[in-house]
Amino acid sequence: MSKKADVINLERPEGQKATGKKLQLDSGRHILIRSKEHEELLEIVEQGEVVVTVRLTHEGPVVTVQGAHLELKSTEALTFEAKEVKIKGQEKVSIESMGSLKVDSSKKMTIHSKDDIRVTGKIIHLN
Repeated sequence: MSKKADVINLERPEGQKATGKKLQLDSGRHILIRSKEHEELLEIVEQGEVVVTVRLTHEGPVVTVQGAHLELKSTEALTFEAKEVKIKGQEKVSIESMGSLKVDSSKKMTIHSKDDIRVTGKIIHLN
């Protein structure tokens, strides 16, 4: 049996300033939706903390997710493609492959460590 969904209207009458809508969820979280002059903003709030933000701007959407854990899972391929990609860990970063692993660069590649660097393998080929 289908249930009619509540519709949230973000359109403002002429001359009215930016306003917002709040949708309270059964879990205690709530969703805030605001419309500003040059962007729309959707925030999911849990215990007073914003955990998900979606900003719709002229340059495109900006999604921010904050929390103790963030998981992305795919049964096929997971692709990151951008002008610049950064991965930063405060304590540890691990890359693990159950199959082959390839690192390829068309320009200079730099590996730096303030501590020892270990390379372990059956045969290590250089050049």
